[in-house]
Amino acid sequence: MEAYEIRALRPGDEASIVATFNHVFGARDPAFRPRTLEEWRWAFERNPAGQRVFLALQRGEVVAQYAALPMRVWIDGAQRVFAQIVDSMVHPAHRGQRHGPSLFVDTARAFFSQHGGPDRDWLHYGWPITAVQRIGENHLEYDTLRTQLVLVRDLAGAGHRPGNGPGSLEVVDVERFDVQARWLWDRCSDELGVSAIRDDSYLNWRFVDHPRNSYALHGVRDGAGVLRGLCIARRADFVQRNLWCIAEWLVPWAERDVGEALLGRTLDSARAARAQAAAMILPEWSPWHRWFQERGFLAQPTPYRTVARPFHPRCDLTRLRSCWWYQWGDSDLV
Repeated sequence: MEAYEIRALRPGDEASIVATFNHVFGARDPAFRPRTLEEWRWAFERNPAGQRVFLALQRGEVVAQYAALPMRVWIDGAQRVFAQIVDSMVHPAHRGQRHGPSLFVDTARAFFSQHGGPDRDWLHYGWPITAVQRIGENHLEYDTLRTQLVLVRDLAGAGHRPGNGPGSLEVVDVERFDVQARWLWDRCSDELGVSAIRDDSYLNWRFVDHPRNSYALHGVRDGAGVLRGLCIARRADFVQRNLWCIAEWLVPWAERDVGEALLGRTLDSARAARAQAAAMILPEWSPWHRWFQERGFLAQPTPYRTVARPFHPRCDLTRLRSCWWYQWGDSDLV
């Protein structure tokens, strides 16, 4: 059997990665829309937190990949890096008993060796399909952080319609984020515990500059023009079809009048988009989780499990279950 070359991404690998990605994932989903090179460059070249890609090649062609999207995270008073594992794959012609899981595992272990550690990435996490999860648990030290719940509110009836808040608050559509995004995250950061840093570079890359998805970006400004809250959503499918998926909710808990105004606007946007329901994921320990339930969102199970592999004692999963703030925006699911 011809040997594989396992190594980090190099310039010139991009077209082969995209071709293999489209072959692998297109075979699984009849509704699959092929990824473009521009979409790949957005995800893996323009991410402000950096790049994480390891490949297995044969005769110069990419036949397997283990990759991640890193993000800058605030934990224990310092900036560290967590990375979401995405686009893990092995070309069908290179699967099988002789080199099936081992090629995947060997590529993943090379990735972990390069990027995981107390002075590198503190946590790798994701929402793998069942087959990959099984391999990860058996060979790559994956562990389950939680079985993921989703909060869902049906939009068929009139239901609860939040007010617009005090007259000094104005709900606006945000075109692009500036330094005030970091100011808002700073005001929220203590109550968020462990959290990705939501500054303008992250939010613009993740939502404004996304090459495929269009998001509704709603903000609340006070009379002085200061950004007091943020809600980002789009129509998508998750477990059920035609949901208005809230990918980002950033409001200080003390300013629930801002939350009322934002929720009213995003539900109006959901109805205008003819979505069947509004949905979001939030940590169960957050007071916002109960707040949304009091406004008609019902907690429902999903088939997804959030899995993670920590590389630092401060990222013990028992601890993270009660202090890590993540939402759909921290994933590639929405």
